[in-house]
Amino acid sequence: MKLYAQHGFGDGEKTITGLREGLIQGVVFGAKDIGPDKLREKLTEVNEVSPSAIRLLDPQFYVSLLSGGTNLRLGSLEEYPYFRPYRKSQLEITERVGDILQEALEFQAGLPLSGIIAPNILISRSFDSAESVISKNFIRATGARYGKLADQRPVYATVAVSREALLEKSLLQEFLADITLLDTPPDGFYLLVGASSSEARTEIFHADVIAGWLLLNYSLRVNGFEVINGYSDRLSPFLGAVGGSAGCSGWFNTLKTFSLDRFAPAATGGRLPVQTYLSTRLLNRITFIELNGLRLFLPDVLNHLPHDVDFTEAEEPQRNREVLQSWEALKTLAARLTAGDLVANLANCDAAIAQARDAYARISAARFPLDLDSKSGNDHLKDLSEGIKLFREFAEL
Repeated sequence: MKLYAQHGFGDGEKTITGLREGLIQGVVFGAKDIGPDKLREKLTEVNEVSPSAIRLLDPQFYVSLLSGGTNLRLGSLEEYPYFRPYRKSQLEITERVGDILQEALEFQAGLPLSGIIAPNILISRSFDSAESVISKNFIRATGARYGKLADQRPVYATVAVSREALLEKSLLQEFLADITLLDTPPDGFYLLVGASSSEARTEIFHADVIAGWLLLNYSLRVNGFEVINGYSDRLSPFLGAVGGSAGCSGWFNTLKTFSLDRFAPAATGGRLPVQTYLSTRLLNRITFIELNGLRLFLPDVLNHLPHDVDFTEAEEPQRNREVLQSWEALKTLAARLTAGDLVANLANCDAAIAQARDAYARISAARFPLDLDSKSGNDHLKDLSEGIKLFREFAEL
């Protein structure tokens, strides 16, 4: 499985450094946070640093249905020729969907990208909805419209679904049947699973949601499609274990969890996020203070990888180094969980969860003097384990 940077505001040299060090194998740019001219420059720079790197643009057309007027945080989105606000009823017209696709695909075809991501909307609540019909119309038309351009690069249809929609397993399977039986299919899918906000981590780390996301990757892969998982962060290695081609993660929470909330009117205030360390043993992030306490009696909380040097006991790492450690950990974990066939990979996932449980049990038994933050605890392990179990049932494995 490959790992891509989920690009956004505040990049600096993070992405370029990640590519140079081989921590990531590509970049998915977001139209909100980079204008067309700057995008061209950045794509050229990425190509010079790593000619083999995957270079993609998320057109973020799904924002077009948001209400909020001038208060929306659209950033550079309005600079892109295919983007404008729409009402849902306007997108129920098949011809308009085709025109939007054509405009977005033609624009991207003129950029030095390695592949093209087609626009789509978010299925915000249910597969039994007008949004689902519109989304399938975008998917059905992607391959045909792109074929008119006679471009040889791969094209990826966007599938953006809310976590609520993934809870409807029978409807999810019907949706999968509809998008895998196409006369002119795309080469693959850019898959997004949405939460109510980028801070709502428990909405994604929920057994049924994890099972649905795994099922999407498995079913699409079995049907011959490449699957790029946007904003997949810590779930990336597990998605890769069942067939996902790539996962994506960035440096802010808004680049680790997909949510339209990041485009909504901004709230006042805010502070710098607490720096964290991603432990492959715990399958979780812990704070710098927690790391310093744990490393004394549980050395395996450290990954024993090169970027551990950024997390010395003396001081917190520079903020531009934190994401490099995170990418390094995700890449290492993905290599461990995706090295075999499906059966072996799932067994590796089970083993990794068991090791994490053991580590947390040792922390508890040692009466660690510092209470772990709720985000640093072991709640995610139960949902990971149950999600894999449910996936096995749904996929009849």
